[in-house]
Amino acid sequence: MRFAKLAAPFKFAPTQVAVLTIILYAIAFGSVLIQDEPRDIPKDTLGLDVNRAFDALSKITTGPHPYISHKNDAVRNYILSRLKPLAARHDHVKISNDLTSNVTYTARGSYVVYFEGTNVLLKIDGTGPAHDGVLFSCHYDSVSSAPGATDDGIAVVTLLEMAEYLSAPERRPRRTAIFFFNNGEEDQLNGAHAFFEHPWSNLTSVFINLEGAASGGRPLVFRTTSYGPTSSLHSRLVKHPHGTVLTSEAWSTGMIRSATDYEVYARGVEGEAAGLEGFDFAFYKNRAYYHTLRDSISGMGHNGARKAIWAMLETVRGAGLTLLNDDHPGTDTTKPVYFDVLGRTLVLLPLNSLYLGNIVLLVLGPLSTIGLLVWVILTAKKRSVLAEMEAIPASHEEPRWRTVVKGLLGWERFWIALIVAILAHVGLSVGFLKLNPNIVHSHAYVVLSIFLGLSFLALVLPIQALHYILPSTFASQKLTVTLSLYFFTWTLLVMATVALSKQYGSLYWVTLFNLGAWLAAALELIRAGRRRDPGNEMGSYSFLFTSPEERQARAEGVVPGRRLVRGVRYEAPEHADENTEGHANGQPGQEESAIVETEPTEITPLIHQHRRQTEGGGEYLTVDPPENVKVVAKPADEYGWWIAQMLLLVPAVAVLLFQLEVLLLNATMHTLVDGSPPATVYFILALFSTLIFLPITPFAHKLPQSLNIVVAGILILLLAISWTVFPFSQQWPFRIYFQQFVELASPTSGLAINPTQGMQSAPVEVVRAETTITGLKGYVDRYIVPDIPSARHSDVVCDSNGLRPDLMTCTWTSDLLPSPGGTNSSLASEWLDVRPMRLNGTRAVISLRGQNTRGCRLYFDRPINFVYVHQPSDDEPLPAPAPAPSPVPFEKMHMQGGYEMPKDGVKEVRLWGRTWDKTFLVEVGWEAGGEAGDEELTGRAACEYAEYASALGGPESGRIPAYEEVKQFLPLWALPTKNADGLAEVWTKFRA
Repeated sequence: MRFAKLAAPFKFAPTQVAVLTIILYAIAFGSVLIQDEPRDIPKDTLGLDVNRAFDALSKITTGPHPYISHKNDAVRNYILSRLKPLAARHDHVKISNDLTSNVTYTARGSYVVYFEGTNVLLKIDGTGPAHDGVLFSCHYDSVSSAPGATDDGIAVVTLLEMAEYLSAPERRPRRTAIFFFNNGEEDQLNGAHAFFEHPWSNLTSVFINLEGAASGGRPLVFRTTSYGPTSSLHSRLVKHPHGTVLTSEAWSTGMIRSATDYEVYARGVEGEAAGLEGFDFAFYKNRAYYHTLRDSISGMGHNGARKAIWAMLETVRGAGLTLLNDDHPGTDTTKPVYFDVLGRTLVLLPLNSLYLGNIVLLVLGPLSTIGLLVWVILTAKKRSVLAEMEAIPASHEEPRWRTVVKGLLGWERFWIALIVAILAHVGLSVGFLKLNPNIVHSHAYVVLSIFLGLSFLALVLPIQALHYILPSTFASQKLTVTLSLYFFTWTLLVMATVALSKQYGSLYWVTLFNLGAWLAAALELIRAGRRRDPGNEMGSYSFLFTSPEERQARAEGVVPGRRLVRGVRYEAPEHADENTEGHANGQPGQEESAIVETEPTEITPLIHQHRRQTEGGGEYLTVDPPENVKVVAKPADEYGWWIAQMLLLVPAVAVLLFQLEVLLLNATMHTLVDGSPPATVYFILALFSTLIFLPITPFAHKLPQSLNIVVAGILILLLAISWTVFPFSQQWPFRIYFQQFVELASPTSGLAINPTQGMQSAPVEVVRAETTITGLKGYVDRYIVPDIPSARHSDVVCDSNGLRPDLMTCTWTSDLLPSPGGTNSSLASEWLDVRPMRLNGTRAVISLRGQNTRGCRLYFDRPINFVYVHQPSDDEPLPAPAPAPSPVPFEKMHMQGGYEMPKDGVKEVRLWGRTWDKTFLVEVGWEAGGEAGDEELTGRAACEYAEYASALGGPESGRIPAYEEVKQFLPLWALPTKNADGLAEVWTKFRA
């Protein structure tokens, strides 16, 4: 009795299984969700000043500061004010205010960029050789629609703090550290390209690029080039690493369409500078605020900015010190596989090592499993032979087909449950896509709970139903399902190994899943071998190795030697006659199933007995009518084994897969408003939710129905909510893309400014001004545009093929004209000064100047294959008429290595100057297609503007009232963001 009480918690019974299942999954889910939040700032900040960093963030995020804004200059001046004192105090610290690095390159193979850099660099000389330095990179510009607290303000203050930290003589590193604050990242990574034009670029071999692709939270290792830099995150100095190779491979395969400076550093400059090894470290959560006004300190919530600063500071300090001071410079180019475990440690190993490990598991696992299975069969057969020597008559023999059918029972149910789960998730996903496809944007964790709940029920209920209707007879259900699960993971392991052979390691979790399933299956086979039988669910030995009478005897406790007589039951004598017993020397005799007739004696029962036949084919007598008697076989109790198996299967797999599911959910939940298909998010949730609960399938038949009822009730309630509520809210807003286009009538045209009222008059030079809003179809056209006053009084045209892929663009004309602002009196009333000059049949020079901007563009109606930007002695417009310069030799066109002019040419040139009101003198050439001199060069010249009143710009700042109108009249559940480099593009046609 005492043993039974002590052993009760370890019994394989419904209550115990349910309790352990709930505990394990609650710990796994809870641990992942807790570690997914930023940690509190410790008292010991390791020599870093979080409050100083927070103050710096407050100063540089007072408003948007894109490259073409005056606030951008203010942020740059603040960075210089922080770095110059460091260089003045220490001889080993040097500063570079880079106003000379210019670069020309082709971006995305479709347009040419000319960029004049305004980057800031700080160099801390190491105590060792100057080579193999470490580049710490961030960008200090923001987009025009966001203050840029996360993108990339926290990165800026992190590097400012790290520069203060490492500049101290007592912390001077072994290797040289370059702190790079680049400008123009938001406009196609321009500052990073200019880095390779700076002489300090040849001092570095490793980089850490800090980014922000969302708003706050915990930063993530977006991607890494190789094992060397990743190993710095495995250092003891990095207390809370966060990353997985899955995100890195999502970038490399093109699943993520965004871009960071990482690409430029890793690629290098062909023929001039080799690519660097390094990694991206970036914020990724709460993308709903990305590139909007809520990418701010307040947008991260109370104390959220300080926590986010510390999360980035702590990791950059640990990884940076490791790369700067470790014996190995971090240049190992081996392909890595890495993932963090609950933000406590980083598991890191070479991809080839994991590949070899998988090969071992692929071979050793099946061989050992087959060996154990053979051992179980042999021990069961041996026991069966011994049982045949017992005095138990064999009165029933089943047909072969029935034996085969029973033998298959138990092996099919795992696969049936898996198919049911897949079909259930398909149905659920279709329901979301039809009824409320965007609900995951605002109720992501409700949707996650629904998919988890459905996975649990879809896997458990079919197994329980089959166990009740068709109990397995040739092997216990736990054995058959465990072996089926192992075979499934082995199949996954084959896929993972093939992926590893192609240099993809995202399926690293399959290795642990397969290892756990292998060990669980081995334990189950060892248990069966110790019992000398694979068991079944009928309370007897396996039907494969026993006769019906033996099973009946085991189930009912029949005494060996019992005989059935007509009307009489008695115990056979020990030495019965051979003819009577039907045995000779223990060997089976003839007429084994014959019934012995006897005369009534003094032991003949006075109560009438009933003959009964068991389901197994044996016969016995009872004093009750057959209809009132049913012998129920009870399987043998199991203690402890199942606990070890569940511990092998559930915790590690649940933690790793739920980590990935939560990460991917946070990374994708807010991408639907950018045009990403909702089906992708639901596929991710269905896949990982199903995999998370597969480890409980061997124990599913023991789970109580009460647990199923509770899960089903919660599931129904959450479905009712998620399929009916509006998918966007003030907390999780919808995002729309704004841009205004203003067409001027002639190459030299202006907008008269009323100096007394600060308002534009009605200039005849304006052909039209169009406001565009781009967003999800069904929302932007139904809920957004009708509420904007200027749109209500104009003809609105909505195009499903909008300015951005998979989104709708609505366009209407407006009389809300932008104002360029500026202080240059000679251009007080001019927008653009465009002067094309023909040089010869295939060359032309275009002089382009925009008021109060430093970003312009040239669009051509035909491809050009030559671009050269002249450097005039001053910024005054060319005199009219101006003498045409001589054509520049073709070989003088210098484009950055690896980013050369495409063979088919380009139709766009983007121009970025470092000074305001700059005149760009651009010489272009094209292939001759007809008689020389007969071909015209036509196109559009445009300049970009991004300053507006509510951005709190200075007196020199411009105004974009159309953007202010959209901001003012958007519903509370929507936020605007920029569609292009400029919120307003002013353009005119030209002909040369």
